[in-house]
Amino acid sequence: MRFQSPIAQLFDSSRMQLPQPLGWSDPEQYSQIPKMPGAYLLLLTLNEPTTILRPKATELPAGDYVYAGSANGPGGLQARLGRHLRPDKKARWHIDHLSLRAAALYGAWYTDQTECQLREALQATGLFQIPCPGFGSSDCRTCLSHLLRWQSRERPL
Repeated sequence: MRFQSPIAQLFDSSRMQLPQPLGWSDPEQYSQIPKMPGAYLLLLTLNEPTTILRPKATELPAGDYVYAGSANGPGGLQARLGRHLRPDKKARWHIDHLSLRAAALYGAWYTDQTECQLREALQATGLFQIPCPGFGSSDCRTCLSHLLRWQSRERPL
């Protein structure tokens, strides 16, 4: 059964052409994420403005964000997405600095999409903007950023 998150409405909308996730998880359910390679979306809400230092010093306003990532290493999706969802971690990647401050955190996973395809599909809706060029995409040659900010007046999370 798919995790019921308010942002799931975006994926269920007939007017949106978004890839359907194989599953949803919150921080309490991360052990149920499969140990296979794939891509994921990390959905998070920041209740306060947050300053990040990399890739360059930027203040992100409070709001809802989506980060697209890949999990092709050992442990696959469960290891990578599960780590992002856990509150007891040291900040290692760009996204860790946001997930540690998130008021709400959800994950969606895919085995038939890449992180770049997921980011592209979300940005193509016109509902997201790039808040910090280079964030999470330092090893990507095609994406300006793997972090997107929801720009709708209605909060999805």
